Amino acid sequence: MEKLSGLTIDKAYKNFIFTPLGLEKTYLPRKSEEFIPNIYYKNELLYRSQFLTSNSNYIVVSTAADLMTFLKAFWNGNLFQSRIFEKLSAYKKLQVYYGPIYYGGGYMQIPLKSIYTLFMGKGKLIGHSGVTGSFAFYYPERDLFFVGDFNQMANPGMPIRLIMKLAMSVK
Repeated sequence: MEKLSGLTIDKAYKNFIFTPLGLEKTYLPRKSEEFIPNIYYKNELLYRSQFLTSNSNYIVVSTAADLMTFLKAFWNGNLFQSRIFEKLSAYKKLQVYYGPIYYGGGYMQIPLKSIYTLFMGKGKLIGHSGVTGSFAFYYPERDLFFVGDFNQMANPGMPIRLIMKLAMSVK
């Protein structure tokens, strides 16, 4: 990123995403004293601020409201032209414990008409789920957006199952 734009990753995120979208509570943690939400593995609190801040090119701290703003901008073409998604259509199936997830173009695709829904679903969910149980998905068939976080690393499939159930419950 720095070679292409002359900006550090922090400044590039801020200039191209955070500021234009008004994401005032979203940031890349750089210092161990910056607020990082609690993360759990089952009932055990994991304190990993130094790990997170040393890997902060990949870690973004946000609120559900900011995440919803980002998700809507992402899928509605406010960050880049939406036709780019046509070029990012080479999806590969992920590990079986993640369920019916395909990955490609930097995001997940979850078909709702599969064995996991007894072939009763319609359309697909597109978005991403994080290692801490965070999730941000769009359901184009119903124009619905789902965001949230379990702050739980013990069950990486939990957010996927939840959003599938939510999407299936919408009539």
